[in-house]
Amino acid sequence: MLKGKITDLLQYKEKAYSMREEIKKAEDKLELNVDQESRKLQEQFDREGERIKREIQDAEKEVYTKQADLEERMKEETSARKKKLEKEMRESRERYEQACREERQEADLNFRKIKEKNNEEKKQLEEGLHVMNNEIQELLASIRTQKDENAKKIKELSDHFDGIVKRFESVTATADCILAAQNDWMDVQCITDVCRAVDLLREEVKRDNPGMENLSGVTIRGLSAGVTVRGKVGISEDVESIIHLHIKECKYITDITGNEDGTIAITGRTSAGQTYIAVITMGGSLQQQNILPGAGWNSIRCSFLSQYLIAVICGGNQVGIYDIRDQSRRFINLSDVMMNCPTNQQVTSITTDSVNGHIIVGCNSRDVYVFNSKLEHVKTIKLPDVIQGAGDIAMYKGNLLVCDSSGTGRAFAVIMKQPASEVKYEFTKPTAGGSDWYPRSVCTDQTGYIYMLWERRGGGSLIVQYTKDGGQIELEREVDRSHDVTAITAVQTKQGEKLLLTTWATKKLLTYGLT
Repeated sequence: MLKGKITDLLQYKEKAYSMREEIKKAEDKLELNVDQESRKLQEQFDREGERIKREIQDAEKEVYTKQADLEERMKEETSARKKKLEKEMRESRERYEQACREERQEADLNFRKIKEKNNEEKKQLEEGLHVMNNEIQELLASIRTQKDENAKKIKELSDHFDGIVKRFESVTATADCILAAQNDWMDVQCITDVCRAVDLLREEVKRDNPGMENLSGVTIRGLSAGVTVRGKVGISEDVESIIHLHIKECKYITDITGNEDGTIAITGRTSAGQTYIAVITMGGSLQQQNILPGAGWNSIRCSFLSQYLIAVICGGNQVGIYDIRDQSRRFINLSDVMMNCPTNQQVTSITTDSVNGHIIVGCNSRDVYVFNSKLEHVKTIKLPDVIQGAGDIAMYKGNLLVCDSSGTGRAFAVIMKQPASEVKYEFTKPTAGGSDWYPRSVCTDQTGYIYMLWERRGGGSLIVQYTKDGGQIELEREVDRSHDVTAITAVQTKQGEKLLLTTWATKKLLTYGLT
């Protein structure tokens, strides 16, 4: 069995020896394959290494390139930023220079305005000085005129009493002679005549001389207190106040006036046609009221002559003075004083010249009568032919402002000359809402502006402010149509100067501010 197995093993001996050769070949082939594969790997490694090196170089080159790009971009951005900053700085400098120019221009404009205001104030002061100079010259002229008039009256009175003294001496001498002669026949012939002469002398000496106490003085007011320095004066857009006057005795208000102290007086008429006068406050409170002489439905107007005296006209051609201190009054009848006064002539308007102490009375004709503060006739002036009647009048720098009452819708500034006056200029007629306007009332303020109340046929009133000379329109203010306004005046108050308007039947006091 062993033999069989050894025999069987021997059969594989050769195979075993041949396997050794195969293994040797396999080893050799392994070495060869390893060498080949190693060379391949090395070649691959070398190739990849070169590739990677190239990639590293490319990456480094890209870094340098990107760095260069970044630096170039930074340079560009820095340059752009620099340009932007330079532009902003340039624009800022330009804005600064523009702001400096604008500030300089604004400063120059403000300086010009200050200079213009200063020039205007200087002009106002110079005008005020000129007005004061004219005023004092007028006052001095008035003093001289009153002095001459009083001196003439004193001379006439002196001559009259010189005659009385001479007659007294003559009568005394005659009486002494008769008594000394002791002649009964002479006594019978002369004593009756001597006694009659003595009685006449006694009556003349006993007779009062009214006005004697006034001959040693003159009626004059002082200079206006200071110079009002105001530029352009405006009228408030709307009425500041509307006050209902509680004056039951008065049915219609016809006129209003005020003095430098702010005292206000109104005139009107009662339901019976009597002349009514009242003194009120700015708030409408009634201070005093009275019925004056003169009845009828004709014009009833008023104007302050002095601080306490009010000149008044009323029905029946009455011209008078009302004293608000004791409520006394003195009146004359124009028809009695003026012998040549036309029968159909009626007083229609009144104003005062406080410089000369004159009362100026307008009529429904071209005649204007001037009286002194004693209601003595001073002179008569004839209005120009273009004026048919004085509906309302006001004194202004020695001239007369006249609202023509003829219905022509015209108003004038008139140079007062005797016997015939001249037109200085005509006031421009308002055209707002049409041209059918006619002047109703006129006044002036302390700065010299002129205000005229115009009324439209069919309803509506307009306040018109005019320039200080030339009669050109400065501005207009329409009055609410519900107000039946009749008169206008300017009055100084604690709040400044105001325009006051009165209404006819509704008896209201309207106040506008002068700004």
